[in-house]
Amino acid sequence: MSLGPLALLSLTAFAAGLATVTDKAVKVDADPRYDVATVINVEATVMDTRVAPRTSPMSGLHLTVKIESETIDVYLGPVDFLKEFDITLAKGDKIELIGSKVKFDGARIVLARQVRRDETTLYLRDAKGKPHWIAQ
Repeated sequence: MSLGPLALLSLTAFAAGLATVTDKAVKVDADPRYDVATVINVEATVMDTRVAPRTSPMSGLHLTVKIESETIDVYLGPVDFLKEFDITLAKGDKIELIGSKVKFDGARIVLARQVRRDETTLYLRDAKGKPHWIAQ
């Protein structure tokens, strides 16, 4: 049995539509949204710092922090933006963290809005979660 031109055209259109739906589903997960309903304000201890490469969906500086008994990833922002500030964070630092705790790539992550260590505060986003590194 052979497929006629109309059946082949329908199959091609279906495959293209499926690819579009799949692409959209991936983009949603690749770009976590700040959610004001999930904002936390906690004391945390920095366990590690790392830089995600520019090819990563969340490229930039990340902290691994311990909040009570939970260890969680915290996204601060792009490295170029953070270089403008005179603050370094290292393992063992005690910080105050305000940010939105969201799900990303199957795990919990905090999109940091504000990080305070001692007398220095890093303002990363506005109260609604819009990043300060994005032009107004």
